[in-house]
Amino acid sequence: METVLKKMLGIDIERLENCKGLNTAKEIIQQPSVWKEAGDRLYKNKDNINLFIDTFLKKENSRIILTGAGTSAFAGETCEPYLSKLLSKKVEAIATTDLVSSPKNYFIKDVPTLLISFARSGNSPESVHAVKLASQIVDELYQIVITCNENGKLAKNTSKDEKSLLILLPQKTNDLGFAMTSSFTTMVLSCIGVFNIKNVEKFIKDIDKLSESVELFMEENIENIDKLVSEDFDRIIYLGSSTSKAIARESALKVLELTAGIVNASYDTPLGFRHGPKSVINDNSMTVIYISNDNYTKLYDLDLAKEMLAHRKKDKVVLVGSEIEEKLKKDADYVFELKNIKYNLENQALLPIQQIIFGQIVSFLKSEKLGITPDNPCPTGEVNRVVKGVILHDLNK
Repeated sequence: METVLKKMLGIDIERLENCKGLNTAKEIIQQPSVWKEAGDRLYKNKDNINLFIDTFLKKENSRIILTGAGTSAFAGETCEPYLSKLLSKKVEAIATTDLVSSPKNYFIKDVPTLLISFARSGNSPESVHAVKLASQIVDELYQIVITCNENGKLAKNTSKDEKSLLILLPQKTNDLGFAMTSSFTTMVLSCIGVFNIKNVEKFIKDIDKLSESVELFMEENIENIDKLVSEDFDRIIYLGSSTSKAIARESALKVLELTAGIVNASYDTPLGFRHGPKSVINDNSMTVIYISNDNYTKLYDLDLAKEMLAHRKKDKVVLVGSEIEEKLKKDADYVFELKNIKYNLENQALLPIQQIIFGQIVSFLKSEKLGITPDNPCPTGEVNRVVKGVILHDLNK
């Protein structure tokens, strides 16, 4: 493990222990191997998954809600565009924090609903209460729980319920560190796999391709990422389109969490950024643009990149993507090349998994350089690994 940590993150074990970042570091670099284990679990459970999915998808006028809180909500947002296209069905990513505060605005009584809950611990108060509210309002409710914790309330509540399906992720994904890393990516992969269960063998081969690519990316880019985080910036903006929008959001949250808010982080889409949010740019800012692999969407990403570079003063512009034109490579402050993987299945939702690895490493290394403890960046307890302090209120029908 020590050799791998040194190779992937450029930091030795003693330094990681001293900065109290060993758990988070391990959880970042373990992802390629954990994904393979998650794929094997899907394969072993393929018959049950296939039966469950087929049963629900046959229902007319039905809908799918992807839900969770914080990073778990962003897992749903990452999957939403891909699943909408794949299923040609109404798929919506709605955070549990919205479902709980305004359930009657989102749940529809006479519409069969599949509620897909993403959860690391499965004990977040909003996640548990969202299922309770859905059961109260929706006549025909199905649920899939994608969780890292078999002992969590969400997992336990699925037992002996034929309208519920539990997708239990490998134990290692139940991150010990404060910030969700391997839990997030494995949730996204597993959700995509559930809806590709008829082609699970091909999907597992795609996981192998992704894992190999990510391992190589970490090996080849760690020195340059370390150089990037050594820059003097106190605000960072992540931009991404379609499936990468949620990855931009998750990347921003990782920076906020792991630097305890010292580095101000925000997110948007390349097109949306011009409509006001671009005002955040100053001499101490860094803008990261996640470049899409979709040829049409990519045009808009590159347009903004060119505009940012043309107007740049002392701020930094970073490009993360594949097959970026040479002039942009020369002009940008940093460029991180991702392999444009030729998957067996149409899997545009796997590109964001490559992208978030960059975001996770940036956040971790910036935290370490600022002298913050990545495994517990808020030891005084204002922010907790599992949310506390939520008062839940009963719904009066």
